[in-house]
Amino acid sequence: MPPKKSHGAGEGSNIQEDLRNLDLSGFSTLRVLVAGDFMLDEYLWGRVERISPEAPVVVVEVERETRTLGGAGNVVNNLVALGARVEVLGLVGDDHPGQLLRQEMARLGVDAAGLFADRERRTSRKTRVLGNSQQVLRIDRETRNPAGPEFLAMAGQFLQDRLPELSAIVLSDYAKGALTTPLLQEVIRAGRGRGLPVVVDPKGADYSGYAGATVITPNRHEMELAAGESLAHWEDLVRVGARLRESLSLDHLLVTLGPDGMLLFPRQGPEIHIPTQAREVFDVSGAGDTVAAVMALSLARLHDPRLAATLANLAAGVVVGKVGTAPVFRAELERELGRRGASLEDKIVSLAELSLQVAHLQAQGKKVVFTNGCFDLLHGGHIKFLEDSRRLGDALVVALDTDASVRRVKGEGRPVIGEAQRRRILAALEAVDFVTVFESDKLAEILASLKPDLLTKGSNYPEARVAGRDTVLAYGGEVKLLPVTESVSVTDLIQRIKNGEGG
Repeated sequence: MPPKKSHGAGEGSNIQEDLRNLDLSGFSTLRVLVAGDFMLDEYLWGRVERISPEAPVVVVEVERETRTLGGAGNVVNNLVALGARVEVLGLVGDDHPGQLLRQEMARLGVDAAGLFADRERRTSRKTRVLGNSQQVLRIDRETRNPAGPEFLAMAGQFLQDRLPELSAIVLSDYAKGALTTPLLQEVIRAGRGRGLPVVVDPKGADYSGYAGATVITPNRHEMELAAGESLAHWEDLVRVGARLRESLSLDHLLVTLGPDGMLLFPRQGPEIHIPTQAREVFDVSGAGDTVAAVMALSLARLHDPRLAATLANLAAGVVVGKVGTAPVFRAELERELGRRGASLEDKIVSLAELSLQVAHLQAQGKKVVFTNGCFDLLHGGHIKFLEDSRRLGDALVVALDTDASVRRVKGEGRPVIGEAQRRRILAALEAVDFVTVFESDKLAEILASLKPDLLTKGSNYPEARVAGRDTVLAYGGEVKLLPVTESVSVTDLIQRIKNGEGG
């Protein structure tokens, strides 16, 4: 536990006022390189109804499969969720899981050119088997051998090509072999040489490879491994932290302490304790990835380590309140800053953000329902259809045709209501969880990327003619036609309004 009196985050300046004045939209102007160990997190969901006759183990009848980015990929998830542009640098196998990793990157709008393939390696893959929504087994498949000189040469060239466009670098080390000491030092030297913040999420007991970084972000257990001693007492933590920061020539050291908050060791001045806010903790998985991502963006944008650490502390508090590994979204961070409460705008998301939301929901075992349409002049039939769709799953995504798409399909004069207002109207409905806007000719591509569990359409459409049907069935999803009990034509409504007729 920290001492009753410690160096608080508010000493020296009004940190709360600085936080309130932050403009998080500036994160979208930043480009961050994430270098490290990228993994594929797979989930096999099924039912358990019997014990195997072959051994005393349960039999899981797999019903569906989901996947998301893991390891350094979760740093990517967080950066994308906060609006930043991302480059990646890592080493994967020349195998199908490696291809799936690239597909997940593309789904988020991230260029995977820096994911180099090695035929002698296996892509790191963690497969979790869940029966009745409870994890019963995890299977790890990976290669942990240090990367060879060929990768170092390719990575060095890639770094030099991308360096002029970067705002920050994150080194996400999971000890799978991609971040060898020579590569760590090359990236740190190159990044610091251009004045970029280099943030390291460390692993293992030897931190010498991280020397010269801007900041490293170990948790208490990782610090104990590096120090070779218990750090249960606050005085020991302070002593070892100050020594480690100095010995590694770091600008800062940030130690995450779970319920005790964070402890920042700046280059100048005493350590700064940043207390956490009291909240219910569901899962600490991925909190370190969130801290690294927010520190990189904040240092690049704000140039204030104390402010950056305080913001990272708030972000970590958000993700530990979620079930499973999940990123922090900019709207959530805005609410933590007290800038606004929950609003219907939070439901209106980009396709990249929607990809993260769908993946997170499915990783929790939730069923995602998807529907699409113009939804011009919303009427009772629309609302009943949306409510019926929502009852079929745990979350409903509505993809709204752009004005240009509606015009191509319906002709001039449509839509009557522009997409900005149609978005807000749909977001105001309780049945709708997320709204996104899309070009109608991209539907198959969007469905293949998001992979919702269920696609719904009104029964006035023959199933064979439902747009996106083949795509959904191909990846194992389901298409369901919902009964249309009252057929209302928007075209007829418009004509009746023109004629001054009642509804």
